[in-house]
Amino acid sequence: MQRRFGSGLLLLSGLLILPAVASAQSQMTGQVRDESGGVLPGVTVEAASPVLIEKQKTAITDDQGRYTIVDLRPGTYKVTFTLTGFSTVVRDAVELPANFVATINAELKVGSLAETITVTGQTPLVDVTQAARTQTLSRDVIDTLPTTRHIMSYGNMVAGVRFGTPDIGGSRQMEQTLPRVHGVSGDQAQEHIDGMSITSQEANLSQSYVNDALVAEVSVTTSAMPAEVQGAGMRTNMIPKDGGNTVSGAAFVGGSKAAWQANNIDAYLLSQNITRGNGIAHIQTFNGSLGGPVMKDRLWYFIAVRHASTDEVVANTPQHITLQDGTDLRSTVDQYIRDALGRLTFQINPTNKLAVFFGRTFKRKGHDFGTGTDPRAGSYRDPRTGHYAVGQGKYTNTLTNRLLLEVGYSSAYNHVTINNRPESDPPNYLPDGQVNPVWLAYGARTDTANNINPLCAYPAGCLKWVSNGQDQRTEATAYRIGSALSYVTGTHNFKAGYALYFGPTHTFTTRNADLQENYNNGKPNSVTVYSTPNEQFIHLKYDLGYYVQDSWTIKRLTLNPGLRIDNFNSYIQATINPAGRFVPFRYFPERDNVPNWNNDLAPRVSAAYDLFGDGKTAIKASFSKYYQVLTALFGQTYAPSTVSESRNWFDCDINAAGTACSGVNLPTNGDGIAQANEIAPGSASFGLVPNTRDFDPNIKRQGNREVTAIVSHQLTSRVSVTAGYYHRTYQDIQLSDRTQITNSDYTSFTIPMPDVSHDPTLTASVINPAAVLTVYNLNPAKRSAFTTPIVDKNVPAQSIYNGFDLSFQARPLQGSTVFGSWTTERNISKFCVNDDDPNGLTASDLYTGATITESGPFCDWSKFPVPFQNEFKLAGSYPFPYGVDISGILQSYAGTMRTITYQPPATAFPGGRTNAETLVVNAPGSLYYPRYNELDLTFKKNFRAGRKTFSGQVDLFNALNNNAIFARTSSVGASLGYVTTILQGRLMRLAFQMKF
Repeated sequence: MQRRFGSGLLLLSGLLILPAVASAQSQMTGQVRDESGGVLPGVTVEAASPVLIEKQKTAITDDQGRYTIVDLRPGTYKVTFTLTGFSTVVRDAVELPANFVATINAELKVGSLAETITVTGQTPLVDVTQAARTQTLSRDVIDTLPTTRHIMSYGNMVAGVRFGTPDIGGSRQMEQTLPRVHGVSGDQAQEHIDGMSITSQEANLSQSYVNDALVAEVSVTTSAMPAEVQGAGMRTNMIPKDGGNTVSGAAFVGGSKAAWQANNIDAYLLSQNITRGNGIAHIQTFNGSLGGPVMKDRLWYFIAVRHASTDEVVANTPQHITLQDGTDLRSTVDQYIRDALGRLTFQINPTNKLAVFFGRTFKRKGHDFGTGTDPRAGSYRDPRTGHYAVGQGKYTNTLTNRLLLEVGYSSAYNHVTINNRPESDPPNYLPDGQVNPVWLAYGARTDTANNINPLCAYPAGCLKWVSNGQDQRTEATAYRIGSALSYVTGTHNFKAGYALYFGPTHTFTTRNADLQENYNNGKPNSVTVYSTPNEQFIHLKYDLGYYVQDSWTIKRLTLNPGLRIDNFNSYIQATINPAGRFVPFRYFPERDNVPNWNNDLAPRVSAAYDLFGDGKTAIKASFSKYYQVLTALFGQTYAPSTVSESRNWFDCDINAAGTACSGVNLPTNGDGIAQANEIAPGSASFGLVPNTRDFDPNIKRQGNREVTAIVSHQLTSRVSVTAGYYHRTYQDIQLSDRTQITNSDYTSFTIPMPDVSHDPTLTASVINPAAVLTVYNLNPAKRSAFTTPIVDKNVPAQSIYNGFDLSFQARPLQGSTVFGSWTTERNISKFCVNDDDPNGLTASDLYTGATITESGPFCDWSKFPVPFQNEFKLAGSYPFPYGVDISGILQSYAGTMRTITYQPPATAFPGGRTNAETLVVNAPGSLYYPRYNELDLTFKKNFRAGRKTFSGQVDLFNALNNNAIFARTSSVGASLGYVTTILQGRLMRLAFQMKF
């Protein structure tokens, strides 16, 4: 009760004391002078646009003749400057993008009040007041270019942004795309609507499935975030549609099918053990939206619905399989998303506005599996239990023409159930309370080679069959409240506030038979037993950030000092876990302060200099400190978790020594079902310890520092260029320490380099076949200390990023657009901090995710020639006569680093192996996947009928049919070098759009 009262009090105080909300809107600023160059205070500046429900916003120039108008929606504006005794000046057709500060200066001449001077066609392209690196994608650009209309993929057109897997024609519209940029990994990406976060409370910081139809404009910020933004990852901010005084709508229908995708398997790929690439069986997209007035100039509405389906073809897998009983089994990853949303914008009175939004999403995955897995052993997501929702409310009050109050609420509701397929998911118990023998028979099976048996649908055998094994229900709900108070004069702008995030994450896990059966080349070998059923209850008590952000304009220089203070606290709720097959009833008490981080200072300081004073050339620099964005991840790491243990099993009664059946102890049934009398005993404490992993009580929150230097220049009224340098370093990196193990507990010996000749990429320059490997074996007396206790702590490891990009944007002719970029970058990991295993425990590079080692000969990448990698992007559209548009996007990326690992066999260890050891055998920077290029094209024909615009289009994704290799088996063994993933082949999409 005390905790609930405290949480309620905190929520109430958050609503009343005005916590901070990240601004989603654009601004106009500038200086007004007279003919002699003198500044003019007291000028009324009015910005009017149909995108504003309040029609216009005004400001008064201060004693320096400067003004700033905040809280502007992206759109086309008319800016009017009025002062008694001077002619009125009007700047018409000013296009204002999202998250942009447009500098609009004016010169007033002495004259009659009735005289008006109108200037058009002078939209500023350079923001001379902010250092943040932001690119805006308008609705027209999104609709014209060959985009997949998947909100998570819009960043692929932005300089420096790269996704984990290319989204060919919408093939990834059901998945997280994990965009990384400027030294920050994809798991730190931030997703906002109207400036408020909608990132889920799940442990993996998932993005929400937002309907593309909601978006009026998207801004993507990649560096120099202001103090009101928490993390350093790519920030996608969607500016939602409001409706309008005129009823308007849009519809998009598009689709592809398997016959429209080209085969890109060539002779070389066939020789590399891949006969069929991953692809699609079909893609379907329908999106419809409608908006308009409920009450003109007072209340607007906007609604939208969507159906999006992507059925994926798994590499080296047929789309249909005929079972022995004649049944046709569909062997595709079949999935869809369906959603509906509504938004209301209410102008309560001339100074008060309220906007609310709610979107509900249903997601289905019928079969989710990979190469070598029987489709019936894939996981299943039922849309009736796959609940996703996003809700928001935002209130703004223009207290005076210098004071703006914003208060906001946002929530992300992700309740996800990932089960076994229904035919492979029997109940645990019979009605009489006895264990269901069918449940025992449906434990997951795995093999080291294709296993041919009646339970596998593939004639060539399966690597995994019968069931996925695990049912898991995650209920994650994120609540966010916030507000900000802004004081704006023109010369001096000040903003202060705070943001509070909180919410629960509950995870429930069960498993068929509470085990997985493991075969070795067709023979029963062992079982992996689990401590299921298991529940985890993590509560984010608060993720609280409060900040101040100042801005001073001194002649041509704008200084933006800011400070954010981050605080984070979560706790693990008391847990009662029922008894399972291998564990008894368990009770784990509550644990508070997991962790308790307070007063972490994150300064954000930037400056922008208007080089010539004409708003066309800006020199910018910034220094920013960020902390790792967390949700339930930290607490979930240390909560009572599902643990596993390997035990001998040979599908026969286990003898007294717990080893293979021999002599009179021959197999009694050989039925492929691991029964209790066939499984060797395990450790006495199995599943009874809440968690063998803990954190150092003095652990600090991991953070990073960013330094940028940027130059932007407007070449002409329609062309601008930007060059930027980005440097990032990480602090307080967290790694695990086996507290009772040191390097002195190992004995070394040498072995020859294993044979890797069947992988054609592993030339002598990559791996010297004559080299000798040094291997370390843990002393047997320390075996029991290897797995417990494990403590996470801060270490002096380093991750150092340097990058440079050059980009341009242009509108050379009416209706055409072109933009592009070149980025070169390198990340260096120095993780030589581990004393647990001199073989080099593997970890992941903080930026690219490449395999690194925490010790051993390859732990310091700075000692090796790790190259800078280059990427190029070019996008554009051109309107031809007769309503024909042609557009395209070209992307070119360097291949990712590849690391070869080797696990020496037990027979290689003199005196016997204590632990399985994994060695990295190639140097950092010595091996990469090939470069890949992707060209997407759209051919569109437009028609008009009154207010309606229709268009039919043909899209070609990966038009060059590139077949770049993305993944190979990289562990030494019989399958080393086998290709597992390639770029999907050329895909055609037919689509129809309608707007009115």
